[in-house]
Amino acid sequence: MEERQRRRALVFSWAGAAALLAALAAGNALSSLLFARADLSADRAYSISRGTKDLLRGLQDTLTIKAYYTPGLPPPYGPGRRYLKDLLAEYQSAGRGRVRVELISPDTAKRRREAVDAGVAPLQLSVTSRERFEIKESFMGAVFLYRGRSEAIPVIGGTSDLEYDITRRIKKLVSGRTRTVGFVTGHGEAAPGDPVSGPLFAAVSEQMKAVPVALDQPVPADVDALWVWGPSSPLKPAELDRLKAWLASGRSLGLLLSRRTVDLRSFRARPVETGLEPLLAGWGLELPDGFVVDAQCEKIQMEMPYGPLRSIMVVDYPFIPIATQMDRRHPAVRGLDAVAFPFAAPIRVKPGTRNYTSLVDSSKASWLSPSPSADPRTSVEDLVTKDQGPFSLAGVLETGPGRLIIVGTAQQARPQFAGKEASAAFLMNLLEWSLQDEALLSIRSKGAAYRPLRPLSLAAMLAAKYSLIFFLPLVLVAAGLTRYAQRKARRRELAERFDDA
Repeated sequence: MEERQRRRALVFSWAGAAALLAALAAGNALSSLLFARADLSADRAYSISRGTKDLLRGLQDTLTIKAYYTPGLPPPYGPGRRYLKDLLAEYQSAGRGRVRVELISPDTAKRRREAVDAGVAPLQLSVTSRERFEIKESFMGAVFLYRGRSEAIPVIGGTSDLEYDITRRIKKLVSGRTRTVGFVTGHGEAAPGDPVSGPLFAAVSEQMKAVPVALDQPVPADVDALWVWGPSSPLKPAELDRLKAWLASGRSLGLLLSRRTVDLRSFRARPVETGLEPLLAGWGLELPDGFVVDAQCEKIQMEMPYGPLRSIMVVDYPFIPIATQMDRRHPAVRGLDAVAFPFAAPIRVKPGTRNYTSLVDSSKASWLSPSPSADPRTSVEDLVTKDQGPFSLAGVLETGPGRLIIVGTAQQARPQFAGKEASAAFLMNLLEWSLQDEALLSIRSKGAAYRPLRPLSLAAMLAAKYSLIFFLPLVLVAAGLTRYAQRKARRRELAERFDDA
């Protein structure tokens, strides 16, 4: 009887194990067809954006993506291969059969030559192992093929803007025509060909065609949007008439204007006359003279005297507000956390002006300062005036068929500030929105995050300081006294037991 029960238990155990294995196999097979995933990362870093999905679903032919990535690279390059593989899988899924992905390991001379011929640049990376240190030729790039044309990412520099780099090249292949942005020259503006602003316009030229435009003659017919980036001398009346006619024709006009320029060595400010004041007044807008100073601001390093010595200190600089109040419904700023506005003037809207939308505002703790100096040793308390914010720092005016984009500072286009990721993303978003091309706006803004520490009051800082000084030692003393009392009670208990015995 016991033998039969033991055999039945053994049969049932084997049957259960077989059923479990069959269920696992069936679940594994179904998971390749039906699955769910959740991206809980910040900015959905492991998912592609809506603009990318819309672009891929509009493909009319097969897009081939060949990624050349050397396996086994040390950090921080090695994990990038896995991220690239996962991201390209998202592209393939969203392409609905029209995206073909190949992840190629260039481990042979033929494949390395193929990668170089396609436009992927070889890199010399140092690889350290337990046995040796060597310089290894590596590849980290991708090639995109569509209808006989190709685009390449020579080197994948990082993962934060990888989706933007990929989608931008796919869009260039699919669209065929490159749209043209004209930049007015002749008055000290930042423009193509200017060696000082070269890196900024190199980034602009990767996505669109940037051409200089002289307003002493008609604007070329192939220009789709016109921009004026920081004039330092007045425009002539005839040039103003051309700008006015351009906007009236139903196209986009962008203005980056500074009312004052600041010498970053002496921090002295001087006024800037652009000649655009009458034109702005006709549209119901005004840029008053002065600086917007804000308690929510950038920090800068400066040399401070300490007796006979001098040291480098990090101080708040209220003349560079960090704006976080944005119109989140507008595609140009929807994905941005914060943008710095160096030496900005407020944009005032005259009564009766309609169809003006403020894209970015300063904080409530901001004021309009008439100070002729932007000295970083001046605290924000000393700059407080009766004219308190928030102020509009950038906005859009719909003037009938045309669109006017205005920003109260031109310093974002200058080399000292254009290198900041959020500032570059903001300017590129405005450029693409002026072309009515919104596919890449949300993608570029993914990496432009702002995570400031919440400022503490003086009382809170003192409480934290003295808690660290006195609280932890008191906790240790209390723990020691508690342990001493426990041991003493234990000894007393043992003594009483022995006495009773």
